[in-house]
Order: sequence, then structure tokens, then C-alpha cells
Amino acid sequence: MMNLSRAVVRSFATTASRRATATSKDQIEKGYFEIRKVQEHFQKKDGKPVFLKGSTFDSVLYRVTVALALVGIGGMGKLFWELSVPQKDE
Repeated sequence: MMNLSRAVVRSFATTASRRATATSKDQIEKGYFEIRKVQEHFQKKDGKPVFLKGSTFDSVLYRVTVALALVGIGGMGKLFWELSVPQKDE
């Protein structure tokens, strides 16, 4: 009985997958192919991280973000130094 249920499930699963792949190019939206093109661009194996693959604007935005983070870390270091080292009264 268990083998019969497995066979029925298997036949329905393969029939459904055949129906899903039996669509023609006329039935697929045009935007799908544009999305596929963009996905291929971002999935290329060129050694760049995905957040730098877009354009030069992405690279500039990344560098500005890193610079602001370093300025913030430097400001925190200065603040901690000023709070931990006592001021000399002259």
C-alpha cells in the first residue's frame, strides 16, 4: 500500500513539473528576460563583491560610507580619550 501511494505522488509531481515547464516564450513576460540579464551581471565570477558590481556610483557610495564610519570611530576615540585623561588646570 505504501508503494502505491509513493507511485501516485511521484506521478503527480512529475506531471506538475512538466506542465510548469511547458510554457512558450509568448506566455512569459518581457520583464522576466530583463531581470535574468541583470541577475547574470551580478552573478559573474569576477572577484568583486556584489555591492560593488553595479556602477561607479556604488563604488563612490561605498567609499563615502567607509570614510564616514572611520570619522565616527575617530570621534569616539577622541571622546573616550578626553573623558578618560584628566585635564590639567593651569
